[in-house]
Amino acid sequence: METNRFYGSRCISCGNVFKQGDDIVVCPECGTPYHRECYQKEGSCINTALHDTGHAWKPITEEEAAAAENNENGNIRCMRCGHENPADTLFCTKCGLPLHQAEPPVRPFNDNYNGSADYNSQNNGAYHQNGENSAVSPFANTIMLDKNSEIDGITIEDYVCYVKSNPLYFITTFFRFFKLKTKISFNFGAVLFPEFYMLYRKMFVRGIIMLILSFALSVPAYIYMGTQEFMGQVFIKSGASFVEGKTFQLIYQASYYAFWAVRLLLGFSVNYMYYSSVKKNIRRIKAENPDEIQARQIMALSGGVSWPAVIMGITVMFALFTALITFMNKVVL
Repeated sequence: METNRFYGSRCISCGNVFKQGDDIVVCPECGTPYHRECYQKEGSCINTALHDTGHAWKPITEEEAAAAENNENGNIRCMRCGHENPADTLFCTKCGLPLHQAEPPVRPFNDNYNGSADYNSQNNGAYHQNGENSAVSPFANTIMLDKNSEIDGITIEDYVCYVKSNPLYFITTFFRFFKLKTKISFNFGAVLFPEFYMLYRKMFVRGIIMLILSFALSVPAYIYMGTQEFMGQVFIKSGASFVEGKTFQLIYQASYYAFWAVRLLLGFSVNYMYYSSVKKNIRRIKAENPDEIQARQIMALSGGVSWPAVIMGITVMFALFTALITFMNKVVL
């Protein structure tokens, strides 16, 4: 039974033990307590270990408070192995047991854990009040998501409605971006055909820009291939001497490396681009359409994929290639 949520714990800013009557404030995200003047001095919560791992600050029990009060060093004794740990340690440095058992080790990523007393019974007694860890289910700390769970303020149901195709992959990727604060995720399709992938996922402006850039970087390769015989035909007449020049060879090599460098870069970043685009479009649609049903209908129409855009992109690329061949034959050579 807890008599005081903070008594016996230490302020991680000044290191002093909280006493009755102290003016205490808590971090709204992780629940770490501070003396008010300490929090004002720091300017923000400095318990980065909890923020990085998703843990919440854990209040101590009456027994732990008494132990802390009686311990001259202010250490916390592990209830399993008896090892004494610094007061601000979350897990025993000897056996790894959580030093506070009032809450589970992991919180759902968007919910504030309410310290339900049913946690132990719901998890088959994984953590008992005496600190013994027995028969821990491998799924005891699995984060369960449903359609109403949120990723950066947008429900999974809204993401699925907008993404439509391959939602499990993207929801998992979006959650990883949001939770781990990363922007890197590999997409093999974007390495091979980034311009067409962007058009396919309805990132039309980025897709058009990439299509133009891809064509520009491919011009030396197209010219070189045009001077070579293909199925008994040479597309660029009398161009062999032109492509064998030193200047052209340098341009050809530079464009080749730039071409694949851009593709590799997009292969690791296009998923985050899509994540940003989806969030922006969903928020715009919901702001313009307060009715939830109507908003989801518009999401379904605005999102998803577009094969016509891919076909149009391929057509434009072929048209640009044809124009290049014509230009080389009639104007340059």
